[in-house]
Amino acid sequence: MAMGQTVYVDVFFLINFSMDFLCYFLVSKIFSRKFSPGRGILGAALGGLYADLALFIKVSRATALLIDLLVCVLMCALFFLRRKEGKELPLYVVVYTAVSMALGGFMTALFSLLNRSPLGQQSVSQEGDGISVWIFALLALISGGITYISGRFFARRSSCRRAEVEVSYGGKIARLHAMTDTGNLLRDPVSGRVCVIADARAMKEILPPELLHAAETVSSESMTRIGTAHGKNIRVIPTRTASGERMLLALRPEGIRVDGGRGFREVDALVVLADLGSHTEGSQALLPVQLL
Repeated sequence: MAMGQTVYVDVFFLINFSMDFLCYFLVSKIFSRKFSPGRGILGAALGGLYADLALFIKVSRATALLIDLLVCVLMCALFFLRRKEGKELPLYVVVYTAVSMALGGFMTALFSLLNRSPLGQQSVSQEGDGISVWIFALLALISGGITYISGRFFARRSSCRRAEVEVSYGGKIARLHAMTDTGNLLRDPVSGRVCVIADARAMKEILPPELLHAAETVSSESMTRIGTAHGKNIRVIPTRTASGERMLLALRPEGIRVDGGRGFREVDALVVLADLGSHTEGSQALLPVQLL
């Protein structure tokens, strides 16, 4: 009679859940996206559940590969997909798959190496089939270390990048010196567009005085002075900072181009008009890192 292999579905689920969750974190850092633990748990749970179900599904290799791909697309959509960002999903799938394969290969090699060690051999002989508790704990510790180190690395890499931003409005163009800001998480609550925070004084060459006045006060009186020609292009964005909550005026320009060092390219974003003061190291705009 053929001997079978014992697989503990709960441990198998936990291993796949942990690896998928770690992959979400790493890909988020690669793309400078805000990491959502809730979405990560949901997507990783789907991945762990599918890994368990795949043990009992007997199909051809081609069919299994197709199902794997569909589940990967669904997992990436659950975690990364936001409104009007569907065109970016294939890139997320490719990078997530690459990170998953690299991390999975590393962990498999590490697990095999540890299991061949004297302590690993002793643990297996005592506990029978399955992964030993100490090896699982060590792998979890290594995963946590990878998460911490990669988070620090990507945060440091993206915290001080410089860029040039061109804003077009009313047939005129304003060029701004910008710096990336990992704390700039502003989005238009209606359209979901990201926001570039620009110093209103740097935009005075292309904006009418009534818009600049409205940006300074954001009051009902100043808003009524804006004509219909400009009124359709503005939004009021609620913000929350360490100093409290306030409303800022956002402009929907005719176009925004960003040059992070590889030439200008068009981006889809709003421009929030604010007083940046002297806290931006000479920069005239704060750029969300995902626009680079």
